[in-house]
Amino acid sequence: MIEQALRRFCESKHRTLIVIAGTFIVGLVLVLPLVDVYSAGLNEKETLLAELDSAEEVAATLPQLESRVAEKVAQLEAFQQRTVDEESLPALRGKLVDLAKETGCSIRRLSVGAATSRPWTPGNSPIAPAADAKRDESKGGFLLEWRPVSISLSGNSANLRSMVERVAAAGMLMHTKAFEMYPSSPNRQTLTLDMELWYFTLARRG
Repeated sequence: MIEQALRRFCESKHRTLIVIAGTFIVGLVLVLPLVDVYSAGLNEKETLLAELDSAEEVAATLPQLESRVAEKVAQLEAFQQRTVDEESLPALRGKLVDLAKETGCSIRRLSVGAATSRPWTPGNSPIAPAADAKRDESKGGFLLEWRPVSISLSGNSANLRSMVERVAAAGMLMHTKAFEMYPSSPNRQTLTLDMELWYFTLARRG
């Protein structure tokens, strides 16, 4: 049967067309899947090239980002050295005692009150009345904390002036809530200075 079919095919007037059509069909069957694979490969290559370009752009900015991060960390550390929280409170006590000794003043009383806090948003005054602060209670992600430090010192006017100047020159984030100076000796040579200082810091909410 195969020989008869081949003989008929060879004797057929349309054998050329049949060969062409068969070749075309076989080509389609073989080539079309390869075209799909090639197209998918091109798409994948294009995606990878785009990701590579993006990664190279990020890598190129890394030194700048690292430098900026280091700069911000240094600024934050400098800022934290000017604030007072629960951990740095003992160091503040020690610093005030040392300043009093260095300026020739005698400490009569040194006490720290309980910390108070309220929500904080940039631009708010740290000593704003509580009623004004509550209006922005829902805004911001930070709490402003302050700790009142009451200190009573005795000494002559030069000693006390030097003490006040040294406290101010420390650059701490603080507010002088109360300040009173009065004679404490009959000859008025010795004075007493009572101060209430508020030391601030920022803490994250939650």
